[in-house]
This record gives sequence, C-alpha cells and structure tokens, in this order.
Amino acid sequence: MKPGRTTLHFERGGFYAEVENVTAMLCGRCGTKSIPGPTATKISDAVKRLFKVGKDLNSTGISFLKVTS
Repeated sequence: MKPGRTTLHFERGGFYAEVENVTAMLCGRCGTKSIPGPTATKISDAVKRLFKVGKDLNSTGISFLKVTS
C-alpha cells in the first residue's frame, strides 16, 4: 500500500455522488483503497447529509465542487 489520492463513488435512492481527490492508501496490485478513519467519517457524514437533502429536491442533479488553485 502506498499513499495517494482517489475518487470515492456513492449511490443511494437513485442519486449518485463522487468525492474526488481523497487522501488514501492505495494497493497497486489489487486496487484496494484504505481511507484514514477521521477522513472516512467526515466523508460518510457529508454524503449522508447530501443524499438526505437531495431526496427532497425536485431536480435532476447537484454539483458541488471545490476549486483549487
């Protein structure tokens, strides 16, 4: 396992979300991704809130991006 960055994909109730550029330990052989505990918890909590809000919206999608310079 080596440190790197990855994209996480989530799908629930007809909604799809991606979290990009996540710090992780990555296995070059099998593709396993290991996300550190505090980071995994923050992402999980944020995605749960996003899906909860999203189900109440009458729209086809939401984009939420952090622009880095």
